[in-house]
Amino acid sequence: MHRFLFLVACACAVVFPVQGQAPDTAEVAFAVQLPDSVVVTASRTVSAAQETGRRVSVYTREDIEALSVNSVDQLLDQVGGLDVQSRGGFGVQSDLTMRGSTFNGVLLLLDGARVNDPYTGHFLMDLPVPLSEIARVEVLHGPATALYGPDALGGVVHLITKTALRSGAMDDGGLSARADGRYGKNALYEGGVAARHVGGRTAVSAAATAQGSDGQTIRSDGQPVTYDDGSTVRTDFQRRAGTVALARDLGDATWYTRAGGDDREFGAYHYYTNFPSDRAREATSTFWLQSRLSSNSGADTPWRVQAFAKQHRDRYTYSATSGSNRHISRRVQVQGQASHTLGAVRVTGGADAGLRGVDSNRDGIHSDPSAGAFVNLQWRATSRLTVNQSTRVDYDPVYGVEPTPQLYLAYGLGPVTLRAGGGRVVRAPNYVERYINSATNRGNANLDAETAWSGEAGADVRLPAHLSLSVTGFHRTTDNAIDYSLQEQASGPDFFQAQNLDRTTTTGLESELSFDRRLGAVGLNLNAAYTLLDATLDAARGPDAYKYGLNSARHQVQGSASLTAGAVTLGLQGLWKDRQRDAPLATDRYGVVHGRLGYTTRLSGARTTLSLELRNAFDREYSEIFDAPLPGRTLLVGASVQL
Repeated sequence: MHRFLFLVACACAVVFPVQGQAPDTAEVAFAVQLPDSVVVTASRTVSAAQETGRRVSVYTREDIEALSVNSVDQLLDQVGGLDVQSRGGFGVQSDLTMRGSTFNGVLLLLDGARVNDPYTGHFLMDLPVPLSEIARVEVLHGPATALYGPDALGGVVHLITKTALRSGAMDDGGLSARADGRYGKNALYEGGVAARHVGGRTAVSAAATAQGSDGQTIRSDGQPVTYDDGSTVRTDFQRRAGTVALARDLGDATWYTRAGGDDREFGAYHYYTNFPSDRAREATSTFWLQSRLSSNSGADTPWRVQAFAKQHRDRYTYSATSGSNRHISRRVQVQGQASHTLGAVRVTGGADAGLRGVDSNRDGIHSDPSAGAFVNLQWRATSRLTVNQSTRVDYDPVYGVEPTPQLYLAYGLGPVTLRAGGGRVVRAPNYVERYINSATNRGNANLDAETAWSGEAGADVRLPAHLSLSVTGFHRTTDNAIDYSLQEQASGPDFFQAQNLDRTTTTGLESELSFDRRLGAVGLNLNAAYTLLDATLDAARGPDAYKYGLNSARHQVQGSASLTAGAVTLGLQGLWKDRQRDAPLATDRYGVVHGRLGYTTRLSGARTTLSLELRNAFDREYSEIFDAPLPGRTLLVGASVQL
């Protein structure tokens, strides 16, 4: 019944448009403040991408809408070099890895605030905002602990929302609204509504989304897997998310605040183990609150102060006889920064302090404070050479005091930008790694923090005929890398034990080629990325004894194509992976293709898009973690109305 009511609400938003509306000006404002050639994630201040010495992938709202994606994790699956390891389809749960890191080695930011959960990295994509609110995505490849603190070992994913980009006086854009819905196989439904009002000094937005499916039957050795009562185990899920945000011009500063939540329940068969007794189900909920005060655009000394808080609840039931484990994790953090230019040097400094904790009926009650400070120097040494140096010092009771310096150079040669650099990174063990105590997984309270030195060199080339090429080679040596080792028991069930490995080394190559051309009403965008990764574990046991360390792809090919011809759009995305090892922890080698056909017209003054979407077009059976099955071929019929 709730599915029907939600879709009716979406239909009402379509049928009864708001009078006197003007087009949403978010994209226009953002294009002025942050064009594609400018990024914020690589230096924490607005910087020309070619001067950062870093590889940053940028996706604008136009890019997002051209792709066949309905969730943030589906979008990130198209980012070259980013390995998205999903346990369930359609955004149910996904881990992020980059450059051979584990899923705890990627930092996720929402409008500059840390989203990572202190309990476990498995909840990284429990996002309190729908995809419709995201205006821009910046992915920083490589370590960034010197800028953002612990956990940024493999890279940073920064989600920037439409309301957060507002600064100073605002165009009077009026009221706009949007509604969309899709329906497909296994009673899969997706729907969302969003509204925004932009006045002269205030922008207000609200958005909500709901998804769900009966899922597909899970099979083992060709037979349906069943619960104790004889009913079949399925990949069913339900998810709801909503958010509200406000940006207000205060004269010399802009105040921005957001509240959001995410609630989901799903079958979690073999999400965390591959043991035959696993019949898991899980329910999670997230509450998010952030508030920021920042100087307006054009200030001589740009500054920003931000506070944010996150609470995450998790209820996990391994089987009908095991009872439920309940965990509540919390994080509160305050951070500030300022920047000033002195001749050829721009100096940016900042500090943050926070408190994190967990309350678990299985793993106990724990809390830890943390604090850190950083300084970044960007020196325009010559007209061609830019030097970026950052140093950060963090304190955490888990590992004490850790300094993390980094240095990156950028050298411009007309259409070619050469870049090189490296630095030190640190990652603290999370609460699951330290304290989990279950029949299948055991923590280790004496774990040391991971520390690593990383280096890279690459080039970005703007070729003739609307082509661009990026190539990066990298190497990282990690001490005390954290992984789970399989403990085989002569009597009693086997289990995984968290431990520090002696040393791991990771070497790789990232390459990406793009073509973008528009002739009148016809536009074509092609993108292809290839990532090569080689990793070794210098541990007491062979790689097959560990849970996550070598689960990344050795070869990963990603491609996308979008064609716009008048009112018709066609999008295709493809992904092929060949993992580093042959082990029963995931499908060793697979490829999938997704496609979307859309037609846009105007009905009663509203921009209306009808779509036909096909995911996993060749019905490939595959898994990313253990043998948790991902969706087979799924056809979705959808509509979107923008007022």
